[in-house]
Amino acid sequence: MIRTGAIGEFVTSDSTSGPIFEAALSRLALAKWRLEVHSLSSTDFQLQIQAFEKIHSTVTPITALRWVIAHVPRITAEYLTRLKKLGGGVNLSGWNYLSGTGSATNPAGPPFRTIVESGIPAGFGADGANIAPLSPWPHVYYAVTGKNAKGEVINPGQLATREEVLRWYTRDNRWFLGGEDEKQLGVLEKGRLGDVVVLSEDYFGVEDEKLKELESVLTVVGGVVVHDKGVLKG
Repeated sequence: MIRTGAIGEFVTSDSTSGPIFEAALSRLALAKWRLEVHSLSSTDFQLQIQAFEKIHSTVTPITALRWVIAHVPRITAEYLTRLKKLGGGVNLSGWNYLSGTGSATNPAGPPFRTIVESGIPAGFGADGANIAPLSPWPHVYYAVTGKNAKGEVINPGQLATREEVLRWYTRDNRWFLGGEDEKQLGVLEKGRLGDVVVLSEDYFGVEDEKLKELESVLTVVGGVVVHDKGVLKG
């Protein structure tokens, strides 16, 4: 069964501002739907969050709806605080690994360190296969090293730790689902689904360059083995 998480990521032909965008937001807020919009530039996240604030103050409160902005390579600490106040979050990926460029004065983003320090709900995914690898490991590599596929450091000063990225991919991603799914996924605890992966090497111990080569040798979903490379003994 396929479960939808929200409406998005392009809600209208103009997915940043304007009367049509605000009308769409109003309908979604009144219907109590979760929303995710797409942000890439230095201005679109500002316009989107300003529109969220307008809907919250003039139409209906949205703090319980978990509205999300995706990608956010240019988002600032100020606007992260404003989005967090609205009950929102950010959806991250390492798509810049393939073709991103950046420098010390103009990091490619996303600003992982700023996002961690803001305390805003955040999660990690692969985005579309047309612009980024489906495997999580190049994304992890990018987040913790700031390096693209050429080995160039393009996101200096905005790195996450391995533990932080692991949390984004697992425990923290539950926030985007809500409901019963949030109670069953993301953490190895009694009463939750038995979703486990055994990796080819120690995630916390391998050198940075080896992160890109990690793979599953055993995958368990809901307590059922769905992938086994046959390399584990015993």
